[in-house]
Formats: sequence, structure tokens, C-alpha cells
Amino acid sequence: MGVMLVVTPEISIFEQMPDGNRLFQDTQSAEAQRNAQESIVRKLKERHFTVQTADPRMMQSSELMSVTSLFRSVNRSIQLHTFGPQPYPAKINNFDYNLGPVTEILKANQADGLVLALGHQTASNQPTKNWLSIAVVEPEGRIIWYGLRGDHQKFDLQTTEGMTELVASTLANFWEHGS
Repeated sequence: MGVMLVVTPEISIFEQMPDGNRLFQDTQSAEAQRNAQESIVRKLKERHFTVQTADPRMMQSSELMSVTSLFRSVNRSIQLHTFGPQPYPAKINNFDYNLGPVTEILKANQADGLVLALGHQTASNQPTKNWLSIAVVEPEGRIIWYGLRGDHQKFDLQTTEGMTELVASTLANFWEHGS
């Protein structure tokens, strides 16, 4: 793959309330999404990929909305069954996840790989729970690479530096296994 289409990551920042409820932080989430996309683009360019980004108009297309919605569900399954806490040996031994064909999305953007990312942070004064997952999808829709990383003490998704470090850490394995 030489040309990657990086979709705006779905990053959700929540504030933990004293009563245990969580309050979605719209402004912080939007800023984290921008920082994540910029960091992913920068890291891919450092590895000599040509990178396209999904423009806001494209993000509203029904096809891309379906793919990102499906990725949310598949991502949860990957986290549960490949990384735990409910490991499924068949998925660990044979990582096989598919989102369905993304050929039209890629063709419309002259790309041959799709990059999707999801992230989450729940915080009070310090990040208490955070993670970022990044997937590379081939035209047929098969996830050919997936990385998941979180560190409650080290990475703060609300800062440019924290997001940049988390993206680099998440993508580190991508470089090791050949890009």
C-alpha cells in the first residue's frame, strides 16, 4: 500500500462526575480528533506513505458512515476477544476481521488503504482510563493491521504531546511488521 486514506478518528473525551456519571466533552473531543488525525498523517508520511485525509463532506457519506459504525463494533470485539478480558482462542490464533469492501471509498480518494482510529479517555484531574486503536484496512475490507495502546499514567489524549506519543506508540508495531 502506498496511498493511505486517513479518516477523522473518533475520539471521545469524558469527564467523570462525582456521582459516577460521565459527561461528554465536545470541544476537547473535537480537538483530540484533530490532533490524532494530524499525528497519524505525520507518522505515515515519515514512513514514506502518501496520505489523503477524508474531508468533512466525505465523512457524511452513507458508505463511510456505515464503515465507521461497523468498525466501532468490530473494534469492541477485537478488544474483548483478542486482547481480553474475554479471549477467544480462534481470534487470537487467526486474527480475521472484515468490514466489507471499501473499494469505492478508496477509489474516490485515489487511495489503496484505509486508516481508521478510535480513542477514549475518561478523566477527572488525571487521565484515569484511556486507549487508542488504529486499523489499516485493505480494499476488500479486511483489517490487515491493528494496534491498541493505552496507558493511564503516560498519555493524555487532551494534549497534543500526549496524543502524538500515543499515536507513535500505537503505530510502533506497524513499523516492525513491515509497512
